[in-house]
Amino acid sequence: MKKKLICLALAVLLALSLCVPSLAAEEYGVIYDETEVLNSPSVTYLGEQLLPMISEQFGIELRVDVLTVMDYDSVEEAAEAIYDAYGYGFRDDRRGLVLTILMEPSGSTYAMEDGNWCVYLGGTDNSLREGGLDTKATLAVAPYMAEQAWNGDDLTVSATALSQATEAMANAVLDYFGGETEPDAPAEPAVGPEEGTEPDADTSLGYVVDAANLLTYEQWAQLELLAEEISLRHGVGVYIVTVDDYTDYGTGGVFDVTTQIYHGYDFGVGSERNGAMLLLSMGSREYATFFYGEKTEYAFDSYGQKKLEDSFLDKFGENDWYGGFTDYLDACEDYLTQAEAGKPVRAPLTGSIGLVIVLACLASLAVCMSLKRRMKTVRQKAEANEYVCGSLALTASDDRYTHTTETRRTIENSSSSGSSSHTGGGGSGRSGSF
Repeated sequence: MKKKLICLALAVLLALSLCVPSLAAEEYGVIYDETEVLNSPSVTYLGEQLLPMISEQFGIELRVDVLTVMDYDSVEEAAEAIYDAYGYGFRDDRRGLVLTILMEPSGSTYAMEDGNWCVYLGGTDNSLREGGLDTKATLAVAPYMAEQAWNGDDLTVSATALSQATEAMANAVLDYFGGETEPDAPAEPAVGPEEGTEPDADTSLGYVVDAANLLTYEQWAQLELLAEEISLRHGVGVYIVTVDDYTDYGTGGVFDVTTQIYHGYDFGVGSERNGAMLLLSMGSREYATFFYGEKTEYAFDSYGQKKLEDSFLDKFGENDWYGGFTDYLDACEDYLTQAEAGKPVRAPLTGSIGLVIVLACLASLAVCMSLKRRMKTVRQKAEANEYVCGSLALTASDDRYTHTTETRRTIENSSSSGSSSHTGGGGSGRSGSF
């Protein structure tokens, strides 16, 4: 009897020990959270409804793993190992996309060190990698992984950022496959205008995409709100994109890649996809602007595009990213407002007046030269007494040096940054360095 009781006690202890791992984390559908503190109605909805719905519709499993410990050298290695160990992936080819985040304990809270996250694409379908699905999803998620949102100061901010990042990954998949879905309930809104207000175009990446992590979370949220308000008010999407190296996102020069990002991510508002985009590539410190659509190019002609640069290049030269982006958005608002009033920014008339003056001077010079050619008998005399008529006789003469007149022309020192204008991608724009 005693042995039976001991066996029973050991069995209970063993059962409890096996239950401990399952209690060490919370699962919200396909969202796994080892911190147990990042839940929200939006996270639950995404994990239990939206992600599974997209997985079934397109045959690719979408998951999110929030880890607190790992035995690997990098988050990427941990994501790959977990994917294989737990059999992630959809059907035979095991297609799957997983957002993996490492939030380590920090006192009484959890925090993510900068860069401790990744989007992992698993499975044997190489066409997804060749098509750049993982890159597209990473670029979509990046703005919501700013260090300020994950430093442990406020975990409700982290929970909001988690839902926004998850929704951005889902939208990237929808955009990649060209599909649409009708969720039963809306997710918790991201930072933006009033709930229920939607732009005319697909803005799944948001208006401010900070893949280079130049902004704090609060700065990004303010810029996103401002850009969205301007875009909805004027019917022209106003976008900011920062990347570490533009060559990772397309081919050609920085302007060419800007047009490829604009069209590849379906930027723009309305059926004509009107929009203005500013791209910063931090590795080479290059920028490009792109203006697309008849309404946009009316507000930003070649002169206006050049003048627009004056609003932000000085701030970028001082590494004041938030200030430069704010000035860029304010200038876009001003240009669009003036265009709607029928008074778009244009080159001043003083330039035309100056041209008229120059032409008039040239015409006058031509008349004077013609008159001069007719005075063939007039010659300069060698000595002063040759100009004297009558009885005046000079008894002596001499030449004395008094002064020399010297004319100098100032050579301008050019301080141009080498910026240039472009046309392409159905629109126009400029590029240069900062």
